[in-house]
Amino acid sequence: MGSEDEPPTTSDTPSVSGASSPPSLQGGAGGRSPSTLNEPQRDAVAFALAAPDFAIIHGPPGTGKTTTVVEFIRKLVARGDKVLACAPSNHAVDNLLEKLLGVGELPVRLGHPARVMPELRARAIDILAEKHPDARQARKVAREAFALFRQADKWTREKPQPGEKAALRKEAREMLTEVRRLEASATERVLDEARVVCATLTGLDSQLLGQRRFDVVVIDEACQSTEPAAWVPLLRANKVVLAGDHCQLPPTVLSPEAAERGLSVSLMERLVRQFGPGASRLLTVQHRMHAAVMGFSNGEFYDSQLVAHESVAAHLLCHLPGVARDPLTETPVQFIDTAGASYDEELEEDTGSRFNAQEATLAVKKVRALLALGIAPSQIGLITPYRAQVRLLREKLADVPGLEIDSVDGFQGREKEAIVVSLVRSNNEGEIGFLSDTRRTNVAFTRARRKLLVIGDSATLASDPFYQRMLTYFEQIGALNSVWEETE
Repeated sequence: MGSEDEPPTTSDTPSVSGASSPPSLQGGAGGRSPSTLNEPQRDAVAFALAAPDFAIIHGPPGTGKTTTVVEFIRKLVARGDKVLACAPSNHAVDNLLEKLLGVGELPVRLGHPARVMPELRARAIDILAEKHPDARQARKVAREAFALFRQADKWTREKPQPGEKAALRKEAREMLTEVRRLEASATERVLDEARVVCATLTGLDSQLLGQRRFDVVVIDEACQSTEPAAWVPLLRANKVVLAGDHCQLPPTVLSPEAAERGLSVSLMERLVRQFGPGASRLLTVQHRMHAAVMGFSNGEFYDSQLVAHESVAAHLLCHLPGVARDPLTETPVQFIDTAGASYDEELEEDTGSRFNAQEATLAVKKVRALLALGIAPSQIGLITPYRAQVRLLREKLADVPGLEIDSVDGFQGREKEAIVVSLVRSNNEGEIGFLSDTRRTNVAFTRARRKLLVIGDSATLASDPFYQRMLTYFEQIGALNSVWEETE
């Protein structure tokens, strides 16, 4: 059955720290200054600049993908290019816009101001156009036109000359035509002067942009976009750079038939398959996860090429201010195995979603233990693949404000100091449902910075080779425990 999972809504925009050369520009919020990019990031920027028609920047979790994209755009602007910078969601576009502003660029944001973050609305096309001299002149002419209309309507004391009222109305209508021309001119001039235009893929107003073309199109979070949506901006340039991670969740496609026919494969993923590693550059230094948190995903999805930066490689929950030392806070990874304990999954009849009540109880116990040790609710994320389990967990933890509980899809692009994952599936048949799309597990595991705690049934999961390797990984690093140890 389906999962009722929510579609991805956010982009993967990790905080990046560390330096490889003296900074010259102040970086955007959550990023490092462009001059302090690490070697893989600099290589990706140079590769994308040199590419004649397309390039791919593959940014695994925590590697500073959006920061790299922003530096690439900054270089394009410096050499005189006009750039169309897009992403699938308003949130991802605003994140890109915020980082561009942070390095001194002044992009124009397409889309209704109401859909733009309040602190970024000053860069919305409607707001910028309103401040243009042509728009101010348009408002002045409009006031004069309406004054003429009022004069024509109120002219009753003296008998007007024949046709005089009609002439006034005609003049007023001509003035309103000029108002519309001036308003359009204001928008045109704002776009003409912009070196960078930001928009969602489906928010590119063809009437607004007309036949306007760009030197380069950049699509951030490209793997979260269907290919048809990606083609909307691509038609406006001869070169495109795609940035994302095809090892995380693909676009959400509601139609099973459309998914089967290939719509769930993003343009970026298709190009990676078609052209191989020669068409892309992998960002390899991650600034989010403890090395052990990163370890399994690194081997399974990234050919063991990721390296944990020294600032995060050994960080633990117990290193946070006010957090007590305890086995729970002094270890980075733990898998609690419920095999043999009759933690059976159940089916929610009205939705077809799955839940596991006993597993939920254990997850809640672990979350409350973390809270008691001094971890703030906002530093903990509770992830589960099934909406029925999300609802159950939210009910059980409704008394903890600030604690986020969501589906895998809802957490893509996010990070927390501690992540608790409830895998739910536990049955005699070894059925794992859509957990067989292992990218879900990659997303869930790589949200954690200092602590990853996973709860699942090894007997059910081991029916799949991927999860058998996962269990082996946890066992090899001494992080696999039976639920029976929890009750002793």
